[in-house]
Amino acid sequence: MRKLLLVAALALILAPLSVGCSKPPQGGGDTTSGLTAADQRFLNEHVYFDFDRYNIRSDQISVLQDKVAYLNENPTVQAEIQGHADERGTEAYNLALGDRRAKAAYNYVVGQGVSGGRLATISYGEDRPLDLGDGESAWSRNRRAQFVLLGR
Repeated sequence: MRKLLLVAALALILAPLSVGCSKPPQGGGDTTSGLTAADQRFLNEHVYFDFDRYNIRSDQISVLQDKVAYLNENPTVQAEIQGHADERGTEAYNLALGDRRAKAAYNYVVGQGVSGGRLATISYGEDRPLDLGDGESAWSRNRRAQFVLLGR
């Protein structure tokens, strides 16, 4: 069962990377997946949160500043900010917490001048963990806001 969950989680995480854009990314050089290094960094650097919190931590500001810089350098990119929680708490609570995390990241990026019309938010609560393990190490990786490319 655990292996099945791991395979399903990996498929969900990798699915956005396997979907091509209608136009190839511009600038920065192509990679084997069709994404530039900047695209991959944008997708793979997440904003992490403390337990039961949705405020932006000071050590996560640089990650969000990188998101702002990427969006400013790629003015046609549209993105979705996905909010996530660890497995503790009820499903409804974790969905609400994930929503607040996605909106906190959204508000920061929009506050830095990125048009809110280019961004969408969604919460997955505890349903899409990055780490299927138990304990604080795994849980801390799952408490995140994750950016996904929607189009160019």
